[in-house]
Amino acid sequence: MSREIICRYCKKPFIQSRYHPKQEVCPSEECQRRRKREYHRKKLTEDDVYRQTCANSRKNWRENNPDYQRRYREKHKSICDRNRRKQRTRNFRRQLSVIEKNNLAIDAKRSFAEVWIIGAGLGDIEKNNLAIPQVLILHVDTPYRAHPS
Repeated sequence: MSREIICRYCKKPFIQSRYHPKQEVCPSEECQRRRKREYHRKKLTEDDVYRQTCANSRKNWRENNPDYQRRYREKHKSICDRNRRKQRTRNFRRQLSVIEKNNLAIDAKRSFAEVWIIGAGLGDIEKNNLAIPQVLILHVDTPYRAHPS
């Protein structure tokens, strides 16, 4: 006999199938997708044979479709360009976060220089106490001698 129960995911009532008395999820596509995804993740963590079968399946597909990535990039150039730009932004932010978290203290008693950091995205560097110079200063200990002429 069918009865009305509440879906585990969307919390909406639905009529349970009389053919599946243990049904806990409504028949909507989104809820079924979530149920399958949850099952798959649980099965991957618990079943070594299932995990290996999935890994072999992906490996076999890649071996049977070796040019897939190249064809995809050729067909979707705008998407690939957008992804490259976004990756450059992510890389830049990752570099900034390393600088932001740096607590290196340098003895700068003999330096009268001021450091100005200018650029996009640098508003995130509030606690920075390290400036990485792109200027190399060489100090020579020998006294200066004029060329004999």
